[in-house]
Amino acid sequence: MAGSKVGMDESSNRNTPGTSSGLDVGGRSRKPGGLVFLCASGGAGLTTLVAMVSKMLTRRSHVCVLADMDLAGGGMDVLLGIEGAPGLRLGQIRAPLGRMDSQALQEELPVWDGIPVLSNDPWNGRPPGWWDMDAALRAMSCFADLILIDAGRGTDLENLRSLAGLPRVLLVDMTVLGLARARSLLVGPESFQGAGVNGGGVSSVTYGDPSARVPRQEGVARGGLKPGSDRANLAGPDPLAVIGILPRAGRSSSVVDQEEAADFLGFPPLCVLKPSASLAGSILSGLGLEKIPRSYLKALDSLIGVIEDSLLTGPGEVEY
Repeated sequence: MAGSKVGMDESSNRNTPGTSSGLDVGGRSRKPGGLVFLCASGGAGLTTLVAMVSKMLTRRSHVCVLADMDLAGGGMDVLLGIEGAPGLRLGQIRAPLGRMDSQALQEELPVWDGIPVLSNDPWNGRPPGWWDMDAALRAMSCFADLILIDAGRGTDLENLRSLAGLPRVLLVDMTVLGLARARSLLVGPESFQGAGVNGGGVSSVTYGDPSARVPRQEGVARGGLKPGSDRANLAGPDPLAVIGILPRAGRSSSVVDQEEAADFLGFPPLCVLKPSASLAGSILSGLGLEKIPRSYLKALDSLIGVIEDSLLTGPGEVEY
């Protein structure tokens, strides 16, 4: 990117390790403090969920940054209403030596409601190499308590070493098809080969059959990191949390309740969100996410508590 300060140049080579180059004090690669958000169903509202969580955490005095790693979809800046704001996008990231100056990156990112945003605009060009994205995530870890990563369906992210082992939040469309798709992110495709649970079918959702619980995968830890591997396997058991979302349209009979969802996924939804007409209207009209609905604030409070207890130093002070 011509004229950009981002990347590895002669001046950034002189940075003290651990200050702005994405390295720790020993000169080793810094592991980002991140949280990966996934959803197997497109259009369910994953990006909106990630943005709301970042806004709620920021209100509690936690320093957050948003990273749009949905390589197939993207458009986080459009959803937030800042698509016209100048600044760096994912496709412009270049780090040929695998390092990036964190201060320069922070200065060049567009900001939404006080939160730096690295958005992916795939219609403007192909995404950068995995080494470029890894360098960006490491650099962002230098100026944020937590990187909230919109990974979409997790497509084409296997080489992102920065995502390996990170905790995950799974958004689930509370329909039979949505649950079937979500289970692929919990067990991985190899679990459906041979004798799988219920033959990989979904009929047990209707009846809440406890035998449909997801089996534990041998050798797969939280975050989907296989021992001895630095590749990001985003499919795996034990997400940090599962959040349900009701469909925007359809009959109530098509909705799967929380108990049945827990039986099928092997993991109970922490909360279930209802579509908000006011929120959808604000986003679709181009105004962005202006205000989090009060019902969402209450429902997501439990998720915020889990994130604070597991990934941050503890509860922050809420700003009013």
